[in-house]
Amino acid sequence: MKKRKKNRKALLKEKRLLRFSLPEEIKRYIFGIIIILLAVILALSFFEKAGIAGSAIFSTLNYLIGKSIFLLPLILVLGSLVFFLSRYKKFLGGVFLAIILLILGISASLECLSPAQNQGGALGHFISLPFLKLFGNLVTEIIFAFIIICGGLIFGYLLKQPTHLAGGYPGEGPQLGKEQKQPTFFRKVFAPKFKVKEVEPKIKEVPVKAPAPELKPKELPGKELLTAKALGAEYPIPPLDLLEEEKGIPLAGDVRTNSTIIKKTLENFDIPVEMSEINIGPTVTQYTLKPADGIKLSKITTLSNDLALALASHPIRIEAPIPGKSLVGIEVPNRLRTQVRLRNLIASPQFQNAPSNLTFPLGRDVSGNPIYADLAKMPHLLVAGSTGTGKTCAADTLIFSEKGLLTFEELYSLPLNSEADFEIKVVSRDGIETTKKIYNNGICQFYKLLTSRGYQIEATTEHPLWVINEDGSDGWKPASLIKEGDYVAISRKPALFGNKTDLSDFKPSKIKAHHRKISFPQKMTPQLAQFLGLLTADGGLSIEKKGTHRVVYTQANLNLLSLYKKLLKELFGITQFIEKRSGSNHQNRAFDIVIGSKHLKEFLAYLGMNSCRSPQKVIPRAIREAPKEVIRAYLKSLFDNDGYVGKEGIELSLSSEKLISQVQIMLLNFGITSSLKAKIVKNYAQNKYFRLSIYGQEARRFVKEIGFIRKEKYEKAKTFLRLSSNPNVDLVPHISSLLKTLAHKYLDCFAHLTNNGWQYQSGILIPKYAFNSLTSYNSGKRTPSYQAMERILNFYQPISKEPEYQKLNEISKRNFYWDKVEKITQTSGVGYDFFVPGSDSFVGNGFVNHNTIFLNSLILSLLYRNSPEILRFILIDPKRVEFPVYNELPHLLCPVILESQRTVNALKWLILEMERRFDLLSEAKARDIAGYNEIALRNQEGPMPYIVLIIDELADLMAARGKEVEVGIVRLAQMARAVGIHLVVATQRPSVEVITGLIKANITSRVTFQVASQVDSRTVLDMAGAEKLLGLGDLLFVSAEISKPVRIQGAYVSEKEVKRVVNYINSKWRLAAEEVEKAKLEKVILKNELAEDLAKGLEVPETEIESFYGGEDPLYEEAKRLVIEAKKASASFLQRRLRIGYARAARLIDMMEDRGVVGPADGAKPREVYLGEIQNPKFKIQNEEDNDWKKV
Repeated sequence: MKKRKKNRKALLKEKRLLRFSLPEEIKRYIFGIIIILLAVILALSFFEKAGIAGSAIFSTLNYLIGKSIFLLPLILVLGSLVFFLSRYKKFLGGVFLAIILLILGISASLECLSPAQNQGGALGHFISLPFLKLFGNLVTEIIFAFIIICGGLIFGYLLKQPTHLAGGYPGEGPQLGKEQKQPTFFRKVFAPKFKVKEVEPKIKEVPVKAPAPELKPKELPGKELLTAKALGAEYPIPPLDLLEEEKGIPLAGDVRTNSTIIKKTLENFDIPVEMSEINIGPTVTQYTLKPADGIKLSKITTLSNDLALALASHPIRIEAPIPGKSLVGIEVPNRLRTQVRLRNLIASPQFQNAPSNLTFPLGRDVSGNPIYADLAKMPHLLVAGSTGTGKTCAADTLIFSEKGLLTFEELYSLPLNSEADFEIKVVSRDGIETTKKIYNNGICQFYKLLTSRGYQIEATTEHPLWVINEDGSDGWKPASLIKEGDYVAISRKPALFGNKTDLSDFKPSKIKAHHRKISFPQKMTPQLAQFLGLLTADGGLSIEKKGTHRVVYTQANLNLLSLYKKLLKELFGITQFIEKRSGSNHQNRAFDIVIGSKHLKEFLAYLGMNSCRSPQKVIPRAIREAPKEVIRAYLKSLFDNDGYVGKEGIELSLSSEKLISQVQIMLLNFGITSSLKAKIVKNYAQNKYFRLSIYGQEARRFVKEIGFIRKEKYEKAKTFLRLSSNPNVDLVPHISSLLKTLAHKYLDCFAHLTNNGWQYQSGILIPKYAFNSLTSYNSGKRTPSYQAMERILNFYQPISKEPEYQKLNEISKRNFYWDKVEKITQTSGVGYDFFVPGSDSFVGNGFVNHNTIFLNSLILSLLYRNSPEILRFILIDPKRVEFPVYNELPHLLCPVILESQRTVNALKWLILEMERRFDLLSEAKARDIAGYNEIALRNQEGPMPYIVLIIDELADLMAARGKEVEVGIVRLAQMARAVGIHLVVATQRPSVEVITGLIKANITSRVTFQVASQVDSRTVLDMAGAEKLLGLGDLLFVSAEISKPVRIQGAYVSEKEVKRVVNYINSKWRLAAEEVEKAKLEKVILKNELAEDLAKGLEVPETEIESFYGGEDPLYEEAKRLVIEAKKASASFLQRRLRIGYARAARLIDMMEDRGVVGPADGAKPREVYLGEIQNPKFKIQNEEDNDWKKV
């Protein structure tokens, strides 16, 4: 048996060794380096610098190939370049063939030139001799010259289209200003092997971006773009530095393996295909393939779930066919996606040189190419879903808030699929921020992430968590893309506690006269918290049977029993109770203290205490809502009762998983991280219990921040308090690449290369002497802790302006604990989410969570192109949280509109403005706004500004004023394009009640983010697909020019960037306006008739809208004629004669009264009818000689 076990172990070891294989790229580099080494040895042997072996090699080769040996090092270097740069996989045979042809050709040619001197060596003589005898000298030389040319052509072919070593995304042109970086090893973009035909995928890589060039303002001569310049003052174009740059590159995984899996999976279903291009985008990688003749595309599109299973990646989207190509695209989510930033898209020449004022960036497509759209051509845009649609975590997620450590449902319980305005301070990624809204997203499917330390959270597919990536960058990553082994951020600062201490609202029930009466604390105090801590640990409320009111505490320690009795007396005035030995075993040292009191049980239930059954225990809500000192007393009591102090740290063992998880999260508020593990116990009734461990520096922090009740616990703690702290804990993973780059930059700044190696400047610290561990940190052999990070940052202080230093400094300041994801499972339940302006984040269960918005990138990109004289905005925000940041922007025609009534007024004003503009265009004989502005510029008049109306949540408006809003949107969508009025309508709930048939028919350009179902996708796009998007800005775009949706990763803009840009424009524009006023120019910029007119229109009461906007009923004149002819004025009369409803008839009568055609109602008497307005006593007589109006 032992021999068999040994043999099995040996076989396992052999198998593990056999499994190990180097990546193809590494193999190529090794072969290239070996060839260069041979070339160097050979070159040194020419000068007798290669020793005995070198001399032997030289002598042998000189005999074989003669004088061509002196060209051999150069040929070998060419061969090594193929290994480094060639885009082809199978080139080994080609390299050796090229080398052989060149050597043979050169040797034979040299032999032909001087046969007597044996210049070509033995090989040259042996090869050239037959040719010389057959063809003579001249022809032989020509033959071998062609052989040399063939060898050179093979080298040229192999070096054709080398892999890109630097640059930006395709389509961006050269990137300047940053050091070009070599491609990293994880870009394994090699083609799969096929049996029938070898097809090499053409892979478009996504290199590292360089800083974008600064955007310069454009001049406005003649017909050129009307951007960035206003009459009388320069428009301050915001600098690109106000926006964040793109960082990192996407990780697609092993695309060669994925390509092979796709091919084999389709072949299993009898679908033969040939693999083609592989496009790596910021969010997904597109694998293109060509099906064999006779294969229906529907057979491929139905296999999305099978491909997702084979690739272990979800969701998979299939585009069949790709527009403009006879290929099918399979889009697979990247292992690591990159955030597309507005700055890089705005800096692109494609955006800067765009001919239209209303060009804006949508994002990047699946190949990483920037995609732009022109609002003037659309001419209106419908945005459905949201960048964070479905971003949700479980309802029982604990939130650090100003009300305490509470779940979503405890903070604000909502019905399914609803939302509410809700302001509360919570802990976010960047500190303490205030929420604006809370959402209930209904029943959701969750990914449950469990870390190595026992922290866990349930999040939906696209819900982002803050992670640190393999390249050292930290950022958001959807739960569906987080893998086992990834590191997620656990927040441990700042602390935020509740402040509720008042307990006076507790009202005990009426009891019988013989029942015991007790006193109740009116406030939550540390003493009461201690009592609850003891009871939580080893007690609770009895639930033996109905009508039994008992509170039980069980303990063997006499000190704790005495403390419990003392607290009973001081808090409740209870001195009488039952004290008995616990259980039936007489050797049991534990005692039960039993109190039969209905009022005490009611009071404890009011505080949040529950059953004394261990698995059901939780931290009472009254404790979680309490201030810091109360929570400290509770934890002190809990750990003193059930905690164990060992030689290395502190442990707490409980059988309630929920209770111990709450304790673990509560400790984070004190800056203490801990480790939670489940332990299986065979003879234990619950089968397992849970152990919370606190060691090292965290245990020291526990003693300092919380402590114990009993002195013996402190005495035991002295053992680990004396130990020196381990510096190799609390590590910061994946930052070796940042440290390595910093080391190179430090070297470039303060050292120069000499014959004796690197020579540092005087007074500069040398890394290997100043910081022993720095080399191992740079290489990735060791991972630095936060303690080591402080030393590293101090050492590199001289180059603190470098982006790598600033990134490390930012990571250090945030001080997240980076915990490795250990297990991922799937669950379901009710989902909740917050909207938190600012960092768009909140901390739940210790994890840093995220939420986002979309329309900001569109607004900001238009601000970078247009001055307030060229473009004006009307922003409508029924949710009241998205657009208020723009309120001071000079481009706004009015403050952000929040009410539905003012929205209706704004739509009616826009219709009037549209009609006025048509009159102006007609007078100027111009076809559209562009033609009118050309004429205005020639006449030195002010341009007609574009007006962009943006509605952030159409659903809220349709619910309040549906018909009026729909009519206004449809009227503008049908006619407003020519006069420069454009609509952008957004909704997160794309239902047919919101996006009606009329709205869809008139707004053909649509952007759709991830939606909940295929039905919602069809509502917006008339086809499925949006339900398979990944969230976080992943979108589909369709317009009148594009029949099939294009997948794009939208540009992200944070609220901080928005505020920076808006504040910059406001400050600079005010200065420019003041200068214009001082100069007293004829055309004052601040003059704004449009804004004044709109301001008046918005304030019109609902009852006067029709008259103010001239919305006269088309039947008014006919109704007026009938009334005057019949000498009767009543609603019923008009109903009969005009065959209309009562409401419309009554409205016509009211309009006649307002205009003096009929008199006011006088009870049961009929209204007076006038022939003219002049005789109505409400109006002044303007023409006394007018006899047409006489009283009847």
